[in-house]
Amino acid sequence: MSVNRSAVDVCGKRARQSGRNVVQLALMIALAAIPMLIPTTAVAHDAFGDLGPFYASMLHPLADPLQAALLVGTAAFLAGRALSVVRRAMPIFLLVAGIASIAVFSGKFNATPSILAGFAALLAGLAATLPENWTPRVVVYALVAATGALVGLAPGTPDGGLTLQPLMGSIFGISVLVTVLWFTFEVAARRLTVLLPKVVGTWVAAVGILVIAFSASASVIL
Repeated sequence: MSVNRSAVDVCGKRARQSGRNVVQLALMIALAAIPMLIPTTAVAHDAFGDLGPFYASMLHPLADPLQAALLVGTAAFLAGRALSVVRRAMPIFLLVAGIASIAVFSGKFNATPSILAGFAALLAGLAATLPENWTPRVVVYALVAATGALVGLAPGTPDGGLTLQPLMGSIFGISVLVTVLWFTFEVAARRLTVLLPKVVGTWVAAVGILVIAFSASASVIL
């Protein structure tokens, strides 16, 4: 009889403890949800806070999915090419991207339409899936020049006039990101599987298709 009472007491204590845990969890969730209900000021292109013009422009591709897709697609495409080709293709990409960035920041050109950048992402992603012998050097250089131009003219690129800090931040961010991405895909292709850049390319192509679809539907609705 005493054994049964002890078992009941233990079960009761566990039930009470579980109840307290549930209440505490509910209170924590409620407290966490309160800030979501408080209205705040929305600031465009301020995803990383007030970092200053250089760092804000440098990190802009991380806040712009389409610009990031173009960078990833270009890096995945180059990861499937020979190093001798990459040595010439990468400077072409960076040079054209830098010129395009200067054009945007100086107000000479507007940001390219999203649907055009979507087609470029689709093309770069599909090209990344192709064997190297299917892409002559002329095609490689033409493709990276096109993606470089559109990365520099990416929709939503920070503007505000031709000032040195945001311009240098944009060029530096694009250069570092595409180089790091290419190196990562290249090493992964050699040490893990040669299919990795091709898989990444299919993802980028899928992003391009989605951007094209949404841009086309938006233009039809408008």
